Amino acid sequence: MKKPELTDVGWLGPKDEMDRASHRFGKCSACHEIICVEKAVTDTQSTQAETNELLNKAFRAHAEAKHVPNTPRADAA
Repeated sequence: MKKPELTDVGWLGPKDEMDRASHRFGKCSACHEIICVEKAVTDTQSTQAETNELLNKAFRAHAEAKHVPNTPRADAA
């Protein structure tokens, strides 16, 4: 099975003003599930790097839970 990737990544909110966007989302290439995170709150003006990291972390958790065979899951115990 091909390794799942995060595709179709975008911002939820006005395209013309990323500062007003509220969430970052992407789609799993294997199961087409939408992964979405709320925009990060930081002390700096730009939150893009922190929000991207949150989305990537959420996607890695999704991929491990749903697409890695023979991995013990926390809810299986």
